[in-house]
Amino acid sequence: MADMIVSGAGTTTVNGTYVESGTVNGKPYYAKESFTIKWAASQWQIKSFLLWYFSNNDVATPDLCTTWNSFEGFDPVPTVTASGGGSTGNPYYYYAQLR
Repeated sequence: MADMIVSGAGTTTVNGTYVESGTVNGKPYYAKESFTIKWAASQWQIKSFLLWYFSNNDVATPDLCTTWNSFEGFDPVPTVTASGGGSTGNPYYYYAQLR
């Protein structure tokens, strides 16, 4: 398991570490506060109640995407990288570790 780090997005509230929290549509799902990164049948999405950024790259994890696009998000588009560390898969556990 690897968490994802979103950085460099023009919509700065999406930046940060997303904790791997299970599987959705056969691919890993990541969460940070009210934001998620998930595979939505045909694209990776970074969203909350709005779709901020998306990638149509059909890859195993979002860090492998080569192209991100803005939907409601401001440019520049984000960079998504694997954190290299694992977690318990529970975003509340991750939060507790930070305190």
